[in-house]
This record gives sequence, C-alpha cells and structure tokens, in this order.
Amino acid sequence: MADDFDKIQRGNYTLYIHRNFRNEELEEALTAGREKLQRLYKPTAVESSKFARVYQFTAKLNNTERTVYFKQYLSRSAVDLIKHLLRPSRAKRAFNATQMLKQNGFKAPAIIAMGERKSDPFNTDNFLLTLEVENGKRIYEIIPNSVSNLTAEQMRDKREWLRVLGRTVGQMHKAGIFHGDMRLGNVLGRKNKDGRQFFFLDNERTKKFRRLPFRLRVRNLVQLNMHHQIAITNSDRMRFFREYRSQNKNSKQIRLIKKVVKITNRRLEKKCKNWV
Repeated sequence: MADDFDKIQRGNYTLYIHRNFRNEELEEALTAGREKLQRLYKPTAVESSKFARVYQFTAKLNNTERTVYFKQYLSRSAVDLIKHLLRPSRAKRAFNATQMLKQNGFKAPAIIAMGERKSDPFNTDNFLLTLEVENGKRIYEIIPNSVSNLTAEQMRDKREWLRVLGRTVGQMHKAGIFHGDMRLGNVLGRKNKDGRQFFFLDNERTKKFRRLPFRLRVRNLVQLNMHHQIAITNSDRMRFFREYRSQNKNSKQIRLIKKVVKITNRRLEKKCKNWV
C-alpha cells in the first residue's frame, strides 16, 4: 500500500487509512459492519450499479465536517468469486489504480480508507471510502441539454470543456493509461482558479500499459462519445478529437477517429431503436 496509509487490524478486518484522516470513531464504525456505520453516521444510499452499494454521509476529518462516499463492492458472478482467489479485491484494485493515476498527474477522488475482510475462502468483503470532490459535477451535468437560448459565453464554455476533456484523455492515452469505464457519468469536472480539472471515478479496471493497445483507445473514446445530447454537435466532437490528436500524433489517428465514429454511430442508432 502507499506510504501515507496506516494499516490497522480490527477483528477480522484489515483497514488501510490515510494518516491525514485518522478518526477513531470512524475507523471503529468501518470495521464493525454496516449496522454501526448506519447508527453513527446515518448514510444515505446513492444510485450505483447492481454490483456495488454506495452511500454518502458526513464525517469529521481534521476537525472539519466533510462529505464522504462509502462504496461496498459485491461479487458479480461465481467466476468473480474464483478470481478473488487469484488477484486483489475490487477495492484494492481501485485503490492501486487511483494511486497510479495520481503518480501520473491525473486526478481521482481522494481515498480516505480501504477495508477488506475475508468472509469465507471464496469471498472478500471490501470497500473504499473517498472524499467528495467539492464543486465537482458529472460532465453530462455540465454540458447543456440544448443549444437553444445559450449565450455566446455559455457556448464558449461548453466548447472549452470539450477541448480540455479531449486534451486530458489524450494525455492519459499517451501515458499508456486505459480507463475501465470512461462514460461521462464516471468523469467529474470542476473549474477553479487553476482552470478546468477532471476527476476519474470507478477505477478498479483502470490500467497502465507500456503501450496502450489500439482497441482500448477505441473503447474509451466510444464510451465518451456515447452521449447523444443535441448540444454536442459534430463540430464539438471534432474539437474534442483535435485536442486528443494534439497529444497523440501518429499515423493511426485518422483510422482511430473513423473507427470510433463508426462504432459510436452504430451503437447510438441501436440505442435509439430500443427507445422507440
């Protein structure tokens, strides 16, 4: 684990907690089970996939009340149970990937704690506790639903968000990093005095390669472009790709864009038919 995390053994739980956020009451609640966490912190459920439970609550960290997210990972299948015998838990993989992103200059929600408990030989209860990204919004919440009634300033703002996103993803791919699920719902944007920043969520399948395979570049770019809001025009998509290409200059870029556009259009058409 990272050097700035302390390892704590409480009962059959192993807890890794960032030493800047030590809180005895919180640590006890995290390792005592969900009932005690519910009693002390009154967490509220947050929408998530069927393979995880996510809760939001506030906790005192460094004498300040902060909003945090508790994510408990669930087994997805019998195969998933067997995989846990051979590789780290989903929480630990997400932890390691978050640290890797940070080391390479990219952002993700700060991790407060990661816990694991071997409930039986085939199953590991595991969770991650992260800080809320203050003032962060999912990209689909930042981009307007329509271009009608947008001011010139709002149009420029929308275009700049897409440019910076294209540049950031281009930098990730240049560094050999593939995000396991780069849908716009898994990317938070925040604007402050340092400019526009992006935070990447759900990193358990995020990996770094010596050289990122072409198919994984395509997968990430299709995931990002599966957004059908009218406000994102073909010109906007080209702005995104132009910034992406500025970070990845090689002879395959035209082929890459054509492949992404073809797959995206096919999937969007299929999605629209299912709505009818």
